[in-house]
Parts: sequence; structure tokens; C-alpha cells
Amino acid sequence: MKPTYTAKADVFSFAMTCYEVVSGKLPYNDLPRQLINERVREGVRPELPEDINTRLSSLIQKCWQTEAPERPTFEEICFDLQEMKALETKGQGRQKFQKRKKSMCTIS
Repeated sequence: MKPTYTAKADVFSFAMTCYEVVSGKLPYNDLPRQLINERVREGVRPELPEDINTRLSSLIQKCWQTEAPERPTFEEICFDLQEMKALETKGQGRQKFQKRKKSMCTIS
């Protein structure tokens, strides 16, 4: 029987992509290829960096839950990310954010 993939599988993949971005490492890079699926099914996950934002860490961990129904939807993920961005922006001050935003969007 062929497995059925849903958006919850994409949520898991999103979490692994986030792991790559925040750690600079490929997930399970230290495991032989033939063991990766087994370890994923067992609930083994890569270790997130210690200095990662706690809310982002929590979101990633929710996204790579072993049981697919326990993972958030992309709508929930977007809401969480927007909330994190708003909190970061509020903490930096609006003026600082605008300056950074402008430099990020400048094309030379």
C-alpha cells in the first residue's frame, strides 16, 4: 500500500528546512541513509541550536511531531511567525525596523 501524503507531511518538511536554516546543517547528516526513515518514525529529531529563539524552537518542534495530526496547519504556522515578527519589531522599535527593512529591500 502506497503511503498517503498530506499537508501535514509538508509541515514536517518545513520544520526540517527551518532546522537547516537555523543550524546550517543537514538533518540526520550523521546517520547512514538507510537508517534515517527508521529514526524519524522512532521520533528522533536533530538537536536545535541552544541560542535559537525559544518560540521558534517550540514551533519547529510542534511541526516535526511524530503523529501528523499533532502538527500545526500552515495557517497556524503563519500566525505564529507573524506574531514572532511583531514582537521582534516591537522590541527593536519601529524606526530601527524600518531602517533594517529598507536595507533588506535595496537592490544594487
